[in-house]
Amino acid sequence: MILDLSLYIENEMPFYPGDPKPYIKTYKTLEKDGVNLHELHLGTHTGTHVDVPFHFVKDGKTLDQIPLERFMGNATSLAVTDQSNIKLDSIPNEGDVLVLYTGTNLQWKKGWDMSSIARIDETTAKNIVSSGKKLVAIDSPSIGYPEVHRILLGNDIMIVENLNSHALSQLVGKKFQFMAFPILVKGVDGAPARALASINI
Repeated sequence: MILDLSLYIENEMPFYPGDPKPYIKTYKTLEKDGVNLHELHLGTHTGTHVDVPFHFVKDGKTLDQIPLERFMGNATSLAVTDQSNIKLDSIPNEGDVLVLYTGTNLQWKKGWDMSSIARIDETTAKNIVSSGKKLVAIDSPSIGYPEVHRILLGNDIMIVENLNSHALSQLVGKKFQFMAFPILVKGVDGAPARALASINI
């Protein structure tokens, strides 16, 4: 079974403060032009998206330099819904992808209180590095403050942010194949992605 873990990109969607406002507008219509065509205006971190090293690391790898294999793997999901400042002393050994369920996006269309969104702390980021994970994903608009990003991305650990909390809630405590394939854009720091879970039933 395939479970879609992505958020819709749509007009009036929430976006990270200071990022470009996303919008979709009609560019051509079937009636006028003989074809329907839309224009998309997005930031590289719109909706469900990946962060790659260039986002925070000087001379870090850009999106087009990352093999697709780095955006997929065997995953374990943990629930950390009672923490806005997530502290994990131990990281599960199973799999090479860690997925964190916080519930942050359960009512995401109302926007976020950026002072209280769920984020991991620096010690947890270092523990993730020590665990050997190649990717960490979260249903929050940001996995952590800048130093957390630098710790993870500086150690070549890819980040997926803004997963769909409703969908992810079905996977807590389970093992599954995780994938988050970004659109291929040259020379950038991240991109919107379609995040999926493949589950054996």
